[in-house]
Amino acid sequence: MSRPQFNIPLLIRYRWLALGIGALAIGLSVAFYFGSHTSGDDTPTTSADRTAISEHADHGDLVPTINAEGKVVWTCSMHPQIQLPEPGKCPICFMDLIPLELDANRAAAESLRQVTMSPDSRKLAEIVVTPVRRQSVALDVRMVGKVAYDETRVGSITAWMGGRIDRLYVDSTGSVVQRGQAMASIYSPDLLTAQAELLQAAKAMRDAGQSSLDLVRRTASRTLEASREKLRLLGLSKAQIDAVITNGKPSDHITLHAPQGGIVIKKDVVEGMYVQTGMPIYTIADLSHLWVVLEAYESDLPWIHEGGKVSFTAEAYPGRAYEGRIVYMDPVVNPRTRTVGVRLEVANADGSLKPGMFVQAVQRTGGNDAPATVQKGQEDPLVIPASAPLITGKRAVVYVQPKDAPGTFIGREIVLGPRAGDTYIVRSGLAEGELVVSKGSFKIDSALQITAKPSMMNPGASEAPVHAADTPQSLQSASGAPAKPAFDVPEVLLSKLHFIGQRIAGIDDALRASDEQAARDQYAALQQAVMAIDASALEGEAKLAWREYAMLLTNDAVLGSEARDYKRLHEVHALTHTHFANLSKNFGVSAYARTLTGSTTPAAFRQQVGAVYAAYAPLTDALGKDDPAAARAAAAAVKKALAGVDMALLDASGHTVWMQALAEMQTGLDTMTNTDSLETMRTGLEPLTVGLTKAVMRLGVFLDGPLYELRCPMAFDGKGAHWLQQDENVRNPYFGAAMYTCGEVTRQLKAE
Repeated sequence: MSRPQFNIPLLIRYRWLALGIGALAIGLSVAFYFGSHTSGDDTPTTSADRTAISEHADHGDLVPTINAEGKVVWTCSMHPQIQLPEPGKCPICFMDLIPLELDANRAAAESLRQVTMSPDSRKLAEIVVTPVRRQSVALDVRMVGKVAYDETRVGSITAWMGGRIDRLYVDSTGSVVQRGQAMASIYSPDLLTAQAELLQAAKAMRDAGQSSLDLVRRTASRTLEASREKLRLLGLSKAQIDAVITNGKPSDHITLHAPQGGIVIKKDVVEGMYVQTGMPIYTIADLSHLWVVLEAYESDLPWIHEGGKVSFTAEAYPGRAYEGRIVYMDPVVNPRTRTVGVRLEVANADGSLKPGMFVQAVQRTGGNDAPATVQKGQEDPLVIPASAPLITGKRAVVYVQPKDAPGTFIGREIVLGPRAGDTYIVRSGLAEGELVVSKGSFKIDSALQITAKPSMMNPGASEAPVHAADTPQSLQSASGAPAKPAFDVPEVLLSKLHFIGQRIAGIDDALRASDEQAARDQYAALQQAVMAIDASALEGEAKLAWREYAMLLTNDAVLGSEARDYKRLHEVHALTHTHFANLSKNFGVSAYARTLTGSTTPAAFRQQVGAVYAAYAPLTDALGKDDPAAARAAAAAVKKALAGVDMALLDASGHTVWMQALAEMQTGLDTMTNTDSLETMRTGLEPLTVGLTKAVMRLGVFLDGPLYELRCPMAFDGKGAHWLQQDENVRNPYFGAAMYTCGEVTRQLKAE
């Protein structure tokens, strides 16, 4: 039967026509779908919605999500980005939409990346969890390569002058020679002329010895030395030069000697051949030490380092093990093989290894041979199964099961170290004993995608690019009013987050100055600052959002503090900016920062404000200890420090701020210095604190360490009052011993 013939160009035209018709159908379907669902029906829920709710009520802890208009949110199981207010068909794949199900008790959730699965679902998904453990890592890194000459032990014998090869004492390659052994005899007219000059210079020196003129003797001596040096440069030894002078007769031949012992691996001349100056005659290689050049895969590079010991075998000697030391690693990767050259230095006293032999090498790593990222501290590193993380290239996501909540899985981004066999080393993000999903992670990730939660494939709003997040325009709503943050955050947390932003700005400065070490140090400090923030006051969605941002910023800090080069620092910093910009927008950090904007204050003035606070601190301590005498003395010291402030250093706007702050501080000091009563002194502390706080916030201060504003809510019959400290341990100056630890931190005024 003959095969049917097809018109290929016609088929192509039909294919494009079919694609065009399909695209048009999808477009019309989408338009019809959205048109039919925006007809003005504002009924909170339709009968289909109520049916869906009842059908999904038996899902236990999952119920359909209701949007702001009171409608059930419908999504596509294949395209979770589709979220519509009514049931129907997916505009992309035309599958039936299903209700978007979220946790009914979202307030009790531990993370935005949390999902709960029933026992049947876990069994169907074949979920397996494995504890994070500490263990010594050991890995066999296998490499192949070949034996090569040690280039530092290869020497060449060349003609030091032009001439004729009259005799070769070693006439074949492979000959074994010793250092200093005679190798060849060369007839050279240049040598004959140079020796004649030497004999004449020697005779002139003898004649000059009888002269009474010192100039003649010195000239003859210099001529003799020049003649000797010329012969030395032509290859004659000191003994040979002395022999010429002693014999008084020049020689027309010179003998070349071996500069080192070894094997003749190349002979470039034959007897009777004329050679020019610099022409090679022999090449000698010392085979007592050799190189072994190996090829290592990119993934194994973290485990290989200079100075490490590597064992290898040669096919010629099965069962015999050799050992070498890594002395060099190529700085670039071979783009064709994706490998890096690794050079070993090997002793070969018995000569069993021959250049060109193929070898197979194994480096046993672990302990002192482990990568630097593994050797931090004395403990073994944390490891997880290699099947646990979902790796996207930039991120590694694992799913953690709380020990007290089987079936609940929380997504977490972590920082991985190198792979060691069937495990990965964990650098940040997990603790020993936590349970990670080692099988079924992708199925859990798919469940999160369906419910539109952050996942490996859908990082979520926390990692969404934010452009110009710190500009005034980004803080405006469509109506022109300031945009409201997504979460209400306590001022004390806002103030601390503001200083996190300043640390990130410090990393900007370090990178602009190309100071890599300063940037790494700033990242290490950023990690400590993020981990030190107490966000226990947050609840609900704000708490979950903070945990997400804290996780991402901590990972950024780990990566930044360990970045090896300027390029990697820039890559990490781009992520850091994105993460903090999203945090700033949703928590209102940018808006808070704008409330602190004041004039640019000279450093000298900020130092003077620091001196005022240095006098203020003993005052609050004295009031907290119920010591009126010490309080009066401290108040006088504050007054003296204020008198030393030079207002002439400020510009017009700064002067206005200072005068307002100074008026309040003087009001408080007048009250405190004209009384012996502790209660009256405490009355004056509040305006003094208000004025000093205004100066610190608007004009700045130089202090070692942070500065906090604290509040006693019970002071002055429940009106409350503030004071300043450099730590967060409450020492209440308004009640003294009666309520010494009563109070709370309201905000941070200065960073570390």
